[in-house]
Amino acid sequence: MRHKGVALGALLLAGCSSNADDVLDAWKAAGESPSGFTDVGEKLPGGKCQAGKVSGLEATVCLFDGAEQAKKAEEAGWALIGDAVGSTVVSGKWVLVVADPRKEDPSGRRMNALVKTYQRKTR
Repeated sequence: MRHKGVALGALLLAGCSSNADDVLDAWKAAGESPSGFTDVGEKLPGGKCQAGKVSGLEATVCLFDGAEQAKKAEEAGWALIGDAVGSTVVSGKWVLVVADPRKEDPSGRRMNALVKTYQRKTR
């Protein structure tokens, strides 16, 4: 009985992303190449954030205590993008800020793929 409870608990936890490493792992599994991600503290107010690059794009992934806090941080995410092409996406307790300041993804396909993978992982 005890083993079944442990296995069930592991399955339940696998469905919930608990830190930015889970998002990075999802991107790797999707064939993307995240690199240089480091802890950047509260880059978005109230969040626990990591920032780096994914397939040539700049990305910041932040986890908040709740969905309401994440939604409130969305505007600050747009400020991080500045004049670059980018997106700020809230998904539950998560916020992804992705930007292409060097215009390496003119079609937006890479950015779209990153966002979709992030959303699947953070629901």
